[in-house]
Amino acid sequence: MTDEFDTRIGEALDRALEQHVGLKFDTNFHPGVTVAQRKRRWQWRMGSVVAAAGIFVVALPMLNSIHRGNVASGNKTLAAYSVSTSVKMTLKKLGAIKGWSVNGMSPIYATYPMAVPTGRSLSLSGHFRVGHVVGTSLALQLNNRQHVEGGTIFNAGIPVYTFTGNIPDAGQVIHSQTQVHALRGSWINGTPTPIDSFAAAGPNIYLTHGNTWTVMNGQKTSYWAKAPGTSTGATTDTISALPSNPNQALLFEENPSGQSMGYVTTDKGSHWTPWSLGYKAVSNVVAMNHEYWAIINGTLMTSQSGRQWTSLMSLNTNRWQVEDYAINPANPHTIAAALVPVSGNGIGPVLETTNNGATWSRVPHFPALGAAPASMVMSPSGAISALVNLTNPVLVRYSETQQKWMILPVPGQNNTIGIGQLAATPNGDLIYGAPGGYLYQWTKATKTWGVITPPTGTNINTAPATPLETIGESQVLAGYNTGWYIFVKSAAKTNASTTAPKA
Repeated sequence: MTDEFDTRIGEALDRALEQHVGLKFDTNFHPGVTVAQRKRRWQWRMGSVVAAAGIFVVALPMLNSIHRGNVASGNKTLAAYSVSTSVKMTLKKLGAIKGWSVNGMSPIYATYPMAVPTGRSLSLSGHFRVGHVVGTSLALQLNNRQHVEGGTIFNAGIPVYTFTGNIPDAGQVIHSQTQVHALRGSWINGTPTPIDSFAAAGPNIYLTHGNTWTVMNGQKTSYWAKAPGTSTGATTDTISALPSNPNQALLFEENPSGQSMGYVTTDKGSHWTPWSLGYKAVSNVVAMNHEYWAIINGTLMTSQSGRQWTSLMSLNTNRWQVEDYAINPANPHTIAAALVPVSGNGIGPVLETTNNGATWSRVPHFPALGAAPASMVMSPSGAISALVNLTNPVLVRYSETQQKWMILPVPGQNNTIGIGQLAATPNGDLIYGAPGGYLYQWTKATKTWGVITPPTGTNINTAPATPLETIGESQVLAGYNTGWYIFVKSAAKTNASTTAPKA
């Protein structure tokens, strides 16, 4: 089928669902739609969407997840009697007053490779209270027998309370009013050209813009060269480089259909050789030490040469795909990966390997947030951090020693333009790029947030900083519409705490 035909079928399906079932789609709910170009995700055909939608419309016309790029909301919510007794008891413990309603339900696949959902994610609206904590919406995770396994109460999209098990008071309060202090430092100008990707390897800095690339050595910038492929200017290039061999780089040229061709250089771009895989769907390329990683056709793969690639997961790509992954910088054989079902319905598990993919195990107790991680990083200590791009982004962090997830509401909540980004420093601090351009640092030692104001002259109302990278412990690279810059943090010193700016 052509893309035009796919689009017409999708629009017709959306109109039919809205007119006859009362479901109207919010295409901004899931980052898989709004950042499809930035994340270079797998491109899905409407044929599978129609098939998935048909099943849900016939069997459960008021369930919400039609495919993972859209969530449905409308006037035909599930009635209270559709919810099991155990869920009603939980709602009673949460002080739910009359008038609560079910907004949506989508499958949860807690264990790979389950063929059927291991539970459901149930989202409700109303008025909920646990002690002094009050929320206006609630996400519950249910097992196959509809027993409550965990849940999170939200107030205006911000999590204020989370619990596990059937007893709400077994949870913990999440402080929703995030305070930040100003981080001291200064911006260094890079080049005035906006960039799509950045890679530092030894003395070399590789950059891409559209379908062109360049390499810097020290302060000297080479001319911008056209990518080695034969595609037109409609393509977007991304580049990575090996720290162990600064003259070796891997460039991907993505065409408008979402398919990418890889090219490898061993002489800093003087010559390029195509990789061995042909055109594939490629995203989230990482270069570390002497190895590359990437999501290729939905599964996680690795390569030392950039030309031949090996899968790290025995993944059935007809059923599952990797949404994102994170590598431990101190031990690259330790990797975490978030899965989502290819059908587009529901949320998959977060898996972890400590032996470079020989075996994988599920990371337990991922909180009931209603969405899969969209961006993940791992610290040298093994802590996994993930950004969940809900209506208001939420940061979750998993402690291996405590075997529990901590929820961190991120600053800049009042701006809803774009999708936030996540990066990490080698010591485990986190950098959050908020929609609107502000940067925030979560310091592991103090568990506090600091804010970095964007460079003077940037238009911070258009998008978050892209790309967003850390360079060592004290430098952050950020791309804006006016070019790219490096923020160099000064010695630790903070001003008085202030409320986070409305980024």
